[in-house]
Amino acid sequence: MTGQDLRKLGRKDLLELLVAQGRECEQLKAELEQAKKELEGRRLQIENAGSIAEAALAVNGVFEAAQAAAQQYLENIQNLSERQEVLCAEREAACVQREMESRAKIGRELSEASKRAKQMEEETRQRCEKMENEAQEKAEAYWKDVSERLESFYKEHEALRKLLSSGEPL
Repeated sequence: MTGQDLRKLGRKDLLELLVAQGRECEQLKAELEQAKKELEGRRLQIENAGSIAEAALAVNGVFEAAQAAAQQYLENIQNLSERQEVLCAEREAACVQREMESRAKIGRELSEASKRAKQMEEETRQRCEKMENEAQEKAEAYWKDVSERLESFYKEHEALRKLLSSGEPL
């Protein structure tokens, strides 16, 4: 509207126009306030973008530290596992060695026991032979004695024998 158009308007119209412009002004102020808030939000985002970038770097540092810790943990587990394998191999070798020593000892003890058994068997056989010889000598001595007694008895009673063999009555 031009200045001439405004002069033609009446009070009421001018007031309405002024009220409409006031509303429009209020609306524009509200939009401006909204735009300011959005701008402030964007400024905070831009400022925080630096902070977020720093946070991302810090998080990456945390992740790197966690990765390093996990790697160190895995290395420690692998080292422990290798040590356990070495210990197990050493113990297994020691067990095999002990088993071989035990078998050798058992073999020696069996050999010694076999030798002792043979020795005892030989000693027993010799004692049996000795006892058999002694018994045979005693038996021969006994029979010799008995034979001598019978012979002596026979000689002492030869006259009786003749008498009995003649068949004459007594």
